[in-house]
Amino acid sequence: MNCFELFAGCGGLGYGFHKEGFNIVACNELEQQIANTYIKNFPETNVIVGDITGNDIKNKVYEAFKNQVCDVILGGPPCVAYSMAGHRNSRDPRGQLFKDYIDIVKELKPKVFIMENVKGILTIKHDKPNLTESEKIIADKYYTLEKKKLQIQSEKKSLSSKFTGDEIVKEKKKLDKELRILNKEIKNMDKDLSVFRMNVTDIIKNTLSVLGYKVDMKLLNSADYGVPQKRERVIFIGIRNDIDANINYPEPTHSKTGGDKPKWVSVRDAIDDLKDNDDDNNFSQIYTKHSNDFIEKIKNTEIGKSVNPKYTEAFFRCKPDEPSNTVKENHGGVFIHYEKHRVMTPRELARLQSFPDDFIFKGSKSKILVQLGNAVPCKLSQAIAKEIKKILS
Repeated sequence: MNCFELFAGCGGLGYGFHKEGFNIVACNELEQQIANTYIKNFPETNVIVGDITGNDIKNKVYEAFKNQVCDVILGGPPCVAYSMAGHRNSRDPRGQLFKDYIDIVKELKPKVFIMENVKGILTIKHDKPNLTESEKIIADKYYTLEKKKLQIQSEKKSLSSKFTGDEIVKEKKKLDKELRILNKEIKNMDKDLSVFRMNVTDIIKNTLSVLGYKVDMKLLNSADYGVPQKRERVIFIGIRNDIDANINYPEPTHSKTGGDKPKWVSVRDAIDDLKDNDDDNNFSQIYTKHSNDFIEKIKNTEIGKSVNPKYTEAFFRCKPDEPSNTVKENHGGVFIHYEKHRVMTPRELARLQSFPDDFIFKGSKSKILVQLGNAVPCKLSQAIAKEIKKILS
């Protein structure tokens, strides 16, 4: 069973399919440093590095399957534009990359496709296809206001670096007034926009249905599949109409309370055996060097609290006896160890993403953290792969 993995990253999604016997013929990743991790762990895969929006890269993908069938396409278009953690912007170019995914499906015509994304994709809207010129004018005005709003929000965050004392208060009041006016304008336009905007998920499902696929989507919690992390992801599954099979999602293997299934895997279960030794770059057990002041802040941070109360997702001291919050690529590691006064190492975070210890990450520590924050947990991908294998067997 041949696969192509799009937006491959370090290969978390592909790993589960590889473990279930699928052949990852080729993959595409934008960045060479990240692609190096894929090359290291999947040496037989044709790793195509470059921007998938370009026809030259698409043609390399098509060439890889010139003489063989593509049974499955895997991939999670970048989630930055949809993530609840950031400034959500449907016109962010990264929020349009699902269209390139659809282009690949249209050309290769796989029997099955899997598309993964963040929970935020469920509520974000895009312009409907084929807007009239008058509708485009309204939409453009709306997005100009949205862009201005993001600029003002950014200016507010940087006030302390430009002003002092009363000047900060004065500038903040000025920007707050501008935001109130903008928010009122945006709210007044919402009714007009609702007529010609639709959920991204509906655009994806409708477009792929027209291409000849049965399509469904479901929100899955990684902790339900033995991952020591409460990472929720929307999983689209599409089956070509000529394939006589129904769309089925994997049944949970674990539960929050236990009972007839094993209890969720905790952070302690996942990493407690890892000992503090010297840096081991090959194993990605790389420690962050903290200042004495920051170490004192960590020491005063309780379990379940953040070093910085303003950013509850960043430098959060993990609760040891339950799965972690979502591992993210930002804020330099995100989690504080539940006992040790330091942030977690990349290998500890890899354990929380259910990567095996023999999975080798390439690149700088910061680049490894990006790979981990964007990855699909291996145990979740393997659970999905088992269901897809039933369809194709």
